[in-house]
Amino acid sequence: MADSVVVFFGPRKAFDEMVERETAEDERSVTYLESIRVYNARIKASDLISTNLTLKVPERVDSCVVHADDFGSVLSHVLPSFATILEQTFDVGKLYVQNPPKRAFDSLKSSQPQGTLDVVRYEYPLIEKKKLDGIYDKLQSDVLGQDEGKESLIAFLYRLSAMNEERPSVIMFYGPSGVGKTETARCISEAVGGELTRVQFSMMQTQEAYEYLFGAEHSKASFARDLLARESNIVLIDELDKVDPRLYNMFYQLFDEGRYVDTNYDVDMRNALFLLTSNFNSEASARRAMGPAMFSRIGACVHFCDLGVGEKTTIINEHIDFVLSKLDEEDKATIEQSDIRAWFIEHAAKYDNMRTMKNKIEMAVFKKLSAPIVSSGRKNL
Repeated sequence: MADSVVVFFGPRKAFDEMVERETAEDERSVTYLESIRVYNARIKASDLISTNLTLKVPERVDSCVVHADDFGSVLSHVLPSFATILEQTFDVGKLYVQNPPKRAFDSLKSSQPQGTLDVVRYEYPLIEKKKLDGIYDKLQSDVLGQDEGKESLIAFLYRLSAMNEERPSVIMFYGPSGVGKTETARCISEAVGGELTRVQFSMMQTQEAYEYLFGAEHSKASFARDLLARESNIVLIDELDKVDPRLYNMFYQLFDEGRYVDTNYDVDMRNALFLLTSNFNSEASARRAMGPAMFSRIGACVHFCDLGVGEKTTIINEHIDFVLSKLDEEDKATIEQSDIRAWFIEHAAKYDNMRTMKNKIEMAVFKKLSAPIVSSGRKNL
């Protein structure tokens, strides 16, 4: 097989950095997909020459690098033969494997001599006391209002940093849409380090959500696969209230023990922070809708309230300025001379969803700019 194997569980960026550190520029390195192409070519050549399928002596290479995405490019029957295919194509000095499915990992463990396989798990940044100032400052600069919610959140994160528990922590943000829940999650992730992993169940139908959670074909997207590839130990599950309650049982072991198991992967999620967003209007309504088994696994609930007129006005001005930055000078002048900004500021109180308000602003701007085209077209009829 290989002289030694490193199985790495974690994000691709960190995996590539490890491989780069441990390999020399003049080494000969191959990919697993290359080994499959060589294997298939030799099989075909053997078929043409004789019925003897014995392959040629494997060629020596310094290293072989297998990325998680490589497994999605092969058929499912290849996974149990993962080690065998590589063994019959290349004599590998050191094999590096990122986030293998369970069947491929089992194939490796059974083929490698004892003491030649190392498992490396990426160490995700933790929420530490010294980072709380930075988190709060970022929340203050990027999220309008929500002062009580920010205070509750920082208190919970302080508790999390002090208690140092390995089991995951779960916080639910609840309240109306478009008032800063998702942006708050981004602020925390950026302050701690790493890109936020975001899952939106509202975009999935029941069957699609079922396959995503339980795992279907190893080549398809799955919750477990996304968790393995995460850059941050902070995971946002957006609009959890849109999930079919029958699927909640897939979260029980994850939130209790920090372990997530589906048909293809076994993921270690200890020390993770799960942020759940929802449009529930109270903790009581969340408890009724989610049921006691799911709700009891939530460590804290943070209420996000509707924004005030002053805060909405700030968002209006910022978004109109953002749209203006995308326009040429002629279009910019047209919008600045219009009453669009003044109209939205005057009617700011009527909007309770900031995403809807931003969409309305953009439609007003581009309807104004496209009016001459429509008018000219009508004259030509």
